[in-house]
Amino acid sequence: MVKPMNGLPRLSWGKLLIHLCLGVVSLVFLTPFVYVFLNSFKTTEEIYWVPQSFLPKQWILDNYLQIGEKGHFGDYFLNSVIITCTAVFLVMVISSLAGYAFARLPFKGRQLLLGFILMTITIPLVVFLIPMFLMENAAGLLNTNLGLILPNVAVVLPFAIFIMRSSFVGIPKEIEEAAEMDGCGVFMTWWRIMLPMAKNGLITVLIMSFNAIWGEYAIAKTLATDQSSMPLSVGLTLMKGEVWDFGTLAAVIVLSMLPPIIIFIIFQKRLVEGITQGAVKG
Repeated sequence: MVKPMNGLPRLSWGKLLIHLCLGVVSLVFLTPFVYVFLNSFKTTEEIYWVPQSFLPKQWILDNYLQIGEKGHFGDYFLNSVIITCTAVFLVMVISSLAGYAFARLPFKGRQLLLGFILMTITIPLVVFLIPMFLMENAAGLLNTNLGLILPNVAVVLPFAIFIMRSSFVGIPKEIEEAAEMDGCGVFMTWWRIMLPMAKNGLITVLIMSFNAIWGEYAIAKTLATDQSSMPLSVGLTLMKGEVWDFGTLAAVIVLSMLPPIIIFIIFQKRLVEGITQGAVKG
C-alpha cells in the first residue's frame, strides 16, 4: 500500500497501475485529435517540414477562412445534420417502443424475434451494401436524404433495441402495475411512466447513434454519388483540392468533430449510468 500523505486516501499499487494504464491509453487516443487541431493552425508548408514541429510556429486562421472557398462544406454539413438528427430521432422512438415491447409485453415468438434482431449485429455491413443500392435505385431513393436516413436507422436500431430493452427490464414491475391500476393503457404507461425512468438508456442510445451515424462512411459512399447529396463524411474526401492542402483539410476535420464532442459533453454524466444499467440488468 502507498502511505497516505497530507490526509489523502491510500492507493494500492494495483490502482496506481490501472490509472497509469488508463492515462497511457487516453494519451494514445487523444494524440491524433490534438495533432489535427494544431495542424489546422499551420500553413501547408509548415506541415511538410521535416522534422515537424508539434506546435505551430505561427498561429494562423487562414485554413478556417478558406473552407468556404474550397468546396461545399456548408452543404455537406447541412446534409449530415439533417440525416443524423432525423435518423437519431427515429432510432430513439422505435427502439424505445420495441424495447418496451420486448421487455414487458408478452407475445408469441418474442425471444426468437429478439434473437434474430440481435443476430443482425454480427453480420458485416458490406454484405448489405449492394442490396441497399439495388433497392434504393429501384425505389428512386438514391442521392436523397431519405435514402441515407433509412439505412442508417436500420443499421443502428438492433443495438439500440438491446439497450432500451435492458433499461426497461431494470424498472420494477410494481411501478407499471400501479400505473395500470390508475387507468393508464399500454401506450400511456410507456410514455408517462416507463420512458422517463429509462432516460439513462435513452441518452446512451442518443450518443451512440449520433456518433455512429454522423461518422458513417460506407453507406453514404455507396448511396450518395451526387455531390449535392453527400454528407460530411464523404464530402470531406473531396475537399483536399487538386493538391493536398493539409492545413485546410485539418480545419475541416476539426469542425466535423465538434458536433459529436458537444453531444458527448452535454450527456456524458448519463452515458456511464445507461451503459451500466444495460449491461447489468439485461
